Amino acid sequence: MTARAIGVFALVLAMASPALAGPTNSVIGGKKLEQDMVHSGGVGYPSIMYEWWNKGKGNLDWGLSGELVYGDWPAAFKKGRFISIGLGIDGMVRWHLATRNHAKITTDIAILAKPGILIAGNSNNSSFTFGIMGEALVPVSLDVHERVNVVVGGAFIIEGYINSNNVPNQGRIPLLIRMGVEIKANENVEPWFFFDLGPGIGFGEGASGASFAWRIGAGTAFWGVMGKNKNKSDSSATASSEPAAEEYAE
Repeated sequence: MTARAIGVFALVLAMASPALAGPTNSVIGGKKLEQDMVHSGGVGYPSIMYEWWNKGKGNLDWGLSGELVYGDWPAAFKKGRFISIGLGIDGMVRWHLATRNHAKITTDIAILAKPGILIAGNSNNSSFTFGIMGEALVPVSLDVHERVNVVVGGAFIIEGYINSNNVPNQGRIPLLIRMGVEIKANENVEPWFFFDLGPGIGFGEGASGASFAWRIGAGTAFWGVMGKNKNKSDSSATASSEPAAEEYAE
């Protein structure tokens, strides 16, 4: 149902709008950053997240992410919650592959690598869990309107857990399809939303088998909200337009 709604939304906007550039600093899609530094915060399941993005050289963007995890990290399984609460730290490297300009839509595609670690407690006898994760995501941004990007793509994730108190070690492999949207609210703020869904395969003692895996999140990317960049440019412009001190002395 969610996939159909996003698809219809994208189709209507594409038919009604010329090919205009949408939001410029994508944090969930495939578009390259335009700002040197972008912050992003959001809430969802299975975690609350904060991301610090940086514009790299050429086609590269990179960043760091922190997560307060209260569900199965990084994607929830229908079989029940395994992680009770924990702290996750992730690295992020995104490589922009290509931009394609069409009559009514501009498409950007990238590859995102996201390795991470987790320190948490789990729901089995209050035991301790150390987790490690590797994620490869292929996000695609579709500029369907000057203020809207629709985001699609797919993710391949491998996660493993090392547990204490004789709780069996285990791992999971979610394969997710992404559906999302980014909106340009103003020159410094771009809200976003995503929903990922797909099959998940469990492995290890007591965790083998398949189930659905999913995650959801909503938040905002923002930059220069204190007006520092604007003040710098204004100050330099004012300084360059002022007469030199010698002219006043004359």
